[in-house]
Amino acid sequence: MPVLMRSMQYLFAPIAITFLCIAVTQQLASTWQAWLPKIDELPYYVFGVSALLALQFNFSRVSYLSLLLLLFYYLIQTDSQSSAQAIFNREQILIIGTFIITFFAISKDRALFSLHFIKMIFGVALCFILALGWYATISKLTDLDAKQLLPSSLHLLLSLYVPVGIACIVVCIFVVWRSTGVDSTIALTLFVWLFYYYLPNELPLSILLSLLAIAYLCSIVVESYHLAYKDDLTGLSSRRALNTMALSLNKHYSLAMIDIDHFKTFNDTYGHDIGDQVLRLVARKLSKVKGGGQVFRYGGEEFTIVFENKDIEVVLPHLEDLRRKISDYNIVLRNEGRKASSKSDRTAKDKANPIVNITISIGVAEQRGETTFENTLKRADKALYQAKNNGRNQVFA
Repeated sequence: MPVLMRSMQYLFAPIAITFLCIAVTQQLASTWQAWLPKIDELPYYVFGVSALLALQFNFSRVSYLSLLLLLFYYLIQTDSQSSAQAIFNREQILIIGTFIITFFAISKDRALFSLHFIKMIFGVALCFILALGWYATISKLTDLDAKQLLPSSLHLLLSLYVPVGIACIVVCIFVVWRSTGVDSTIALTLFVWLFYYYLPNELPLSILLSLLAIAYLCSIVVESYHLAYKDDLTGLSSRRALNTMALSLNKHYSLAMIDIDHFKTFNDTYGHDIGDQVLRLVARKLSKVKGGGQVFRYGGEEFTIVFENKDIEVVLPHLEDLRRKISDYNIVLRNEGRKASSKSDRTAKDKANPIVNITISIGVAEQRGETTFENTLKRADKALYQAKNNGRNQVFA
């Protein structure tokens, strides 16, 4: 349940914040109306910046959506026979945009200039075809309904509410499932798109799209931060985050270096996939450390915990508790082959799955302003090797 609640935040939090921004913007209408001619130019710049930044960090879906929305805004702003409104009516624009946004919601980020670019073009074209086909079907049903040849319930079933409703459900499912900032912005795009269609007179399109583009920029910044400072495998803060934290540490802290005992042998015996599972398991256990410790993946099978404003005597019981919990934890190495079909098969399979235990060694050092962070790290590392030389599976200070 906590995991589901955290996932739901990726869906509701951005929409709630955007709704709040829209409400505040409406209340400040007297302020921004004087600047509206300038604001009308803002989406071109903000979407252009978001497309370039997304390209830099390989957030291809944000790049595509930025460019497509930029094109849509240009066509809307263009008073000519070639504008979007001259080619398509509002209902067609609604369903085309909804299908395209849903397509990007179920897609994955890929390199912008690659074979997947052709797939993206094909996917967007297919959205156009499906949307126009659905609209043509609805138009024919409307004619039949007008001639009283078709039950109104069937016409309602195949109306625009159906694809829009399905699109909303699909986008929500993928946002909650993936739980990423990029997917949140795609759900936000659908929200703004439907807001513009159903409430066109509430806010100018330039302001709506500017708010959306700012959300894109915020998402790119947050995701790029995670790329730089989070470890993909374990979800812990990375070594770069540790080095950044070191710049703001005060003169009093304790630092622990942790290493998984015999991890190379474990990898060679059971394979790197099992080894990755073990790393994630250890990371989860370490992340629950008490005493206010901040956990980092230092590299490979090594981890670091920093306890700010804590004496070494205070943190040792917490580290000993971690060591004991990890050494007592039984890891069942499950066979990933076909599922057992009977109880006897499952019993035989369970017997074939070995149970292993892993241990960790911990070295601890304390800093009271007498040396640098690098030297404290070296002292903790030296204590770690002393723990290994003393037989492993222990805490040494």
